[in-house]
Amino acid sequence: MIDVWYVTSNLIWIAGLAMLLAALSWARWIGENQGRHLPRLALNLGLALFCAGLAATGRGWWERVLWGLLSAVWVARTFQAAN
Repeated sequence: MIDVWYVTSNLIWIAGLAMLLAALSWARWIGENQGRHLPRLALNLGLALFCAGLAATGRGWWERVLWGLLSAVWVARTFQAAN
């Protein structure tokens, strides 16, 4: 039987890395064409998802707490970049 928690928690960090890759690829394309900078909102959100996924898959309580705190920092930076 499939462990839904395991699949969902790994989906979160994989989606975060996919968002980072897409943001970096898009930024490179924009940078070559228009000379603009990296899209901070997408990068911050991707890093927040990545850290949240690793917090969900952590084995020890201290590992979950550290990844959770790092995820919270990236969520805060995402809201700062949006404003």
